Amino acid sequence: MALTPKQEAFCLTYLKTGNASEAYRQAYSAANMKPETINNKASSLLKKGEIGARLEQLNQSAVTDSVMTRQRALERLSLIAETSITDILEFDQREIDGPEGPVSETIWRMKDSVEIPEVAAATIKSVTMTKFGPKIEMYDRLSAIQQLARMQGWESAQKHDHTSSDGSMSPKGKSLDDFYAGDVPA
Repeated sequence: MALTPKQEAFCLTYLKTGNASEAYRQAYSAANMKPETINNKASSLLKKGEIGARLEQLNQSAVTDSVMTRQRALERLSLIAETSITDILEFDQREIDGPEGPVSETIWRMKDSVEIPEVAAATIKSVTMTKFGPKIEMYDRLSAIQQLARMQGWESAQKHDHTSSDGSMSPKGKSLDDFYAGDVPA
């Protein structure tokens, strides 16, 4: 049985707020109702099977949407691997007079937030203030590339040696029977 538009609105609002009375107020004409009446009507709506089923369906959809897919993980890692520090910072050279003559100095400034592409901003791990000024840390590009390689199977097969030091594949040391021998009641 399909829900009415008001019942659907109730379900959506209830999912957002977690408050059945508030969901009822927003979905139905409840301005002239007493709080007790609103509570009772909201409670009886929650007890209806089709409302419960719809809430479960919406909950499952929300959970599914919140779980990162493999494709999304690959996209995020690619973004980290492809973003450059110059997408976030601007660098400039200038000469200053040093004690032994002119010295070249590199100056950097963080771009205004409107100048930084949203995708590049997502690769910033942290911005902290130090006694020398701001410190900007980005997610590691090389690590992102390595993770992409593993996820895509780009790495060559690795050989693992499972032999023991004497060349056999037998474990060394006491057996489990020897280990538990003292624990068994006589």
